[in-house]
Amino acid sequence: MKKKLLLLVLTATLMLPAQLPASAEGANGVEKLVLIPNSPQMIHNDKTVTAPQPLTAVKGVTYVAARSFMNEIYGKIEYNSKSKQYTLKSGKDVLVLQEGKTNYSLNGKAKNYASGAPFAVKGTLMIPVRVVADSFGISVRSVENENTVELTWSTSPIAKFSVSDLNPYAEQTEVKYKDESFHPRGLKIIEERWENNNAIFDESGTYTVTHWVKDENGTWSEPYSVVVTVKPPNQPPVAYFNTEKETYKMGEFIKYEDLSTDDEDQIASRVWTGNERGFFEPGEKTVTLKVTDSHGLVGEYTKTITILDETLYTKEEFNLLYTNVGEKFDINGPAVLQLQKINYNINDRPQTLIRANSPETILEEGIYYEDNVTGNVRFLLHNLNGRSTPVKSYVIVTNQNAEPVTVRMGAKGIGGPNIYVSTVGRAVTGRFLESLLNPKYSYLQVPAGESRLLFPEYSDKAMKPGDVYSMFADVQISGGDLDFKVVVADANRDVMSYLPYAKVLPSHDIHIRGTFENANRIMYVNQTIGDVKSRMVLADNIEDTRLSGIDKTTGTPVLNAGNYGVVYTIQLGYVLPNTAIVVNPRGGHYAGAFTVNGKVVYTTNDSILRNPNEVGVLYKTGDSAEAVTITFTPANGSMLPINLLFLPMPTH
Repeated sequence: MKKKLLLLVLTATLMLPAQLPASAEGANGVEKLVLIPNSPQMIHNDKTVTAPQPLTAVKGVTYVAARSFMNEIYGKIEYNSKSKQYTLKSGKDVLVLQEGKTNYSLNGKAKNYASGAPFAVKGTLMIPVRVVADSFGISVRSVENENTVELTWSTSPIAKFSVSDLNPYAEQTEVKYKDESFHPRGLKIIEERWENNNAIFDESGTYTVTHWVKDENGTWSEPYSVVVTVKPPNQPPVAYFNTEKETYKMGEFIKYEDLSTDDEDQIASRVWTGNERGFFEPGEKTVTLKVTDSHGLVGEYTKTITILDETLYTKEEFNLLYTNVGEKFDINGPAVLQLQKINYNINDRPQTLIRANSPETILEEGIYYEDNVTGNVRFLLHNLNGRSTPVKSYVIVTNQNAEPVTVRMGAKGIGGPNIYVSTVGRAVTGRFLESLLNPKYSYLQVPAGESRLLFPEYSDKAMKPGDVYSMFADVQISGGDLDFKVVVADANRDVMSYLPYAKVLPSHDIHIRGTFENANRIMYVNQTIGDVKSRMVLADNIEDTRLSGIDKTTGTPVLNAGNYGVVYTIQLGYVLPNTAIVVNPRGGHYAGAFTVNGKVVYTTNDSILRNPNEVGVLYKTGDSAEAVTITFTPANGSMLPINLLFLPMPTH
């Protein structure tokens, strides 16, 4: 009677290690196992063995005793008492199943039985023959005239390998071959043979690499082949550039057109030498372009340009014309102080500023500032971690009222943590200005008698030793006032548990902390700008006066030196055509950002202003007069004062 052979799900009952069968070696590396329906006997290569349970058919599915079966195919079976899972292994295939479960996995991929499931009989796990045979690459056929089920499989060694590069370059690429051959029965592989396994191929073309292996019984594997397509030797890139002409006047703009090529179009880097946009001394100038491809091969091209003893633009005129917004150029720093000053009117608008900037260097855990606030509030936090362990900074608000208080979170900028103060200062200022242009509001309700953490995204990041971390953030508090504390604690500490024991730390360095009012400053300039070189002095603590406030931890009056945290809006009513607006640091280095007519401009895009002898370009007016609005806040970590310079550009 023909048995319908379906699921072969390998399952085992006993925990004892599988014993190797006492069967003769299969002829020509082919093994044969004959199963007899309703009989515990199995014939393996003409040797008869006995299973603890007979071959059984249930609802058209044929089952065999798992451990006996796995023993005969030279496999292994393991049982995990916690997961109640059986793991069956044959060669590199792994089958995982459970008694009574209709799902199983093969080599990590989930599968389901078409019908039936493994089951146990008197402590013996029975598994569906067809599923297990298919899983392990065993052929199954029913021999009707003998009323048997015959399984056959190869026990020859399996040749296999991987190649480090399937598309190497002739004469250049070293190719490595990783032997992944194995034997299904675990026999030793004692010999191998290769064809075309060159470490370096001499010529381009298609090569078939083939591998054979022989086991300790003298049986050779079938050949295993991989096609390797060898490309012609990689050529170095060809560096080349062009200019519009060979001869230029001093101060004449030079455009360099990079025409470099690579056989694979994979130029990884370009390094220019001497490619000034303009020259200001006569003579021959050498310009070099060096290009490197993705394989490290290099090409180089040099060209000589002649500069005439004739001037088109001075260096200052040239820089004004050709330096882009967000870039910088050199200037005569001392001469800036001789420029005409522009007068302005100041109108401060309501805004509470909390500046928690002292002590700036974190040496202790504790409360760095505290106060009670309501209405529109801006927080400025800026610190350097001087401790030997990471720390985190928190703003914690407490509602002492009988009713809940709502906090609307508005514009916010965060910079760092980073070891470079200029990088942090530029980032936090620019991000805050960008957020002011398009604030994303969210709301926090603080229940009566409870505390909440403001700005969790700021507190989530730890400052490593030496890191600088900075934040500007605007909030609106309504429904009552809130007590707040700026707390610094070691990064692994639970801040809420620590808070009752935290002490207010003294302000002990030159930096400022305090509560200041009217922190939105509007400056109106009514005069014509751009007719002559002129300057506008900002954040000098004299002409641009400091906000006064109080350190609420001590009741001490303080002045906001530099007006850090104050948002300035400068309204220039009438700026003449062809006027460059640049920023010039007067106190030292400066790295910040400005919003000019609705667009944020960094100073600078890829560097900083290092000293008073540099300026960063913020804006250039076009061919007609304009009104220009500039918004900024003094950049944390930078030095003040700064000057805005208004410089007429040449029009000829």
